[in-house]
Amino acid sequence: MRARTALLAAATVVLVPGATLSGQVAQRVVDTNDGTIRIAYDLKPGVEICDRGIRSGGDRMTWRSGGRYDPGVCVTDVVEVDIEVRRGIVHDIEVVRPSEAAPSDLRGQVEHLEAEEAVDFLLELARRGATTEAAEDAVFPATLADADETWRRLVELARDATVNRSVRKNALFWVGQEAADAVTEELSDVALADDEEQEVREAAIFALSQRPANQAIGSLIEIARSAEQAESRKSAMFWLAQTEDERVVAFFEDILLGRNR
Repeated sequence: MRARTALLAAATVVLVPGATLSGQVAQRVVDTNDGTIRIAYDLKPGVEICDRGIRSGGDRMTWRSGGRYDPGVCVTDVVEVDIEVRRGIVHDIEVVRPSEAAPSDLRGQVEHLEAEEAVDFLLELARRGATTEAAEDAVFPATLADADETWRRLVELARDATVNRSVRKNALFWVGQEAADAVTEELSDVALADDEEQEVREAAIFALSQRPANQAIGSLIEIARSAEQAESRKSAMFWLAQTEDERVVAFFEDILLGRNR
């Protein structure tokens, strides 16, 4: 996902046997001083992992740029994730491209997890036991698992003030990509929370802006009208200005005419 730099000692939590990570794969991480552990779990329906990117519905995220998009080898059943451990600390978490999947004679070395277990493990790594960058990278693979309502777990992660701010913001971004209607309300709650950090509030507003217009517009208008923080109101108005929804036009007209009540 991103090139790794030297050991970030100040931004890490070392995994020790007493840590809350549980299960066989967590123990392997604890026991591994230097090396890579590969986990595998069921991929959620509608997602396709290809050599050159990941496709979900009409969306596509590419690993390589330039030229015509050629997906190469693709899989729709199982996702494999490499976890690189250095000096006992998780430094890299990366989705494996299908052409780099473990060959059949090495399958026994892959830790196969239930989807719910994979989400538990990855989101626990997002909280502790990894460098800041690796903790951020743990969030996306969790969203690929065929598990129920992973987005609720991401909201919990985003609301946890003990978690690194960049990880919380990343969790909110992926919450915004989920299809569930209830996501919009949860994001609005974060955006309007007076006890939240401003950067996290603005991450929630951005995530709202990525929601379908029929869900997002009302919430963004409410934030622009009633948020206590001027930065939040400004951010909501910025994203509202990117749309042509009639409700937004009426809202801005009310503001200009002094009718914003």
